[in-house]
Amino acid sequence: MSRFTARRRALSVLYEADEKGGDIEALLLERLGDPGLPTRLPDYAKEIVSGVAAHKEEIDRLIAKHSTWTIERMAVLDRNIMRMAVWECLYGEGGPAGAYINEAIKLAKIYCGGKSVNFIYGVLCAATGRPRPEGGDKAPDSIELSV
Repeated sequence: MSRFTARRRALSVLYEADEKGGDIEALLLERLGDPGLPTRLPDYAKEIVSGVAAHKEEIDRLIAKHSTWTIERMAVLDRNIMRMAVWECLYGEGGPAGAYINEAIKLAKIYCGGKSVNFIYGVLCAATGRPRPEGGDKAPDSIELSV
């Protein structure tokens, strides 16, 4: 299973936990124990969800610091896409921030509106210290979707 698919599955768990106002780890354990799921949760999805749960407060502070919105006012999908990307950048395998931001933008282009894509891009660039191209906070059009 691809990393992108794992990210999509992780986003689903994080979104559900956020919407329910529940504990992320508890929901993850519930999902892992659910024999009714058509496919098992990929290992990388589990790693992302557990990582976000473990560092959620720090991640949320960093996102909020680089946004004009509070975490609570952000769209649920927006904040969870950013949480995943920030976790990957700061606590993941140490790949380039640009790659994780690209993956976040791919998710945002699928699940969020156009304004969200640019918002997510701007916050992630600022939060990870990645220089933005000349266009400012506008996400590059060149990011292609590979679903």
